[in-house]
Amino acid sequence: MKKFTENGKDIADMAGALGKIMSAEEALKAQGKSKEKSIWRKAFGKSADGIDEFLHLEKIEQQKKDLKSIMQLYGRSGLYNDWVNWQGKERVRKKKEAEEREAARIALINGGLWTVATLIFGTIIFFLVKFSVENRGIFS
Repeated sequence: MKKFTENGKDIADMAGALGKIMSAEEALKAQGKSKEKSIWRKAFGKSADGIDEFLHLEKIEQQKKDLKSIMQLYGRSGLYNDWVNWQGKERVRKKKEAEEREAARIALINGGLWTVATLIFGTIIFFLVKFSVENRGIFS
């Protein structure tokens, strides 16, 4: 980000770098949470040592401090606060989208399970009726 301003670029030209910072931070936090919740780590007694995640998050925090400084120096009045507010709204939107995707995935799995159960049940009924017709003549 410093190179952008050193080379005379506008803050709006940093959009790609800002997006990468946001997504990298969220991905690292999610990766750390998934490691903590991992069933394999709990089963085999491995601790969730996240030194790599910690160091990367520290680097991102430093970049965010640099970004704040750049936005306050070179941006319009209140730009940084607007960016923080937008970032919060984006997190909420992405969380809602993830919850919707998870609900759709669960609905798809449940639909598939009900379909398989119905087919198995129908097949069992079919063979029971066929067996009773052929061997006992109940329906004749």
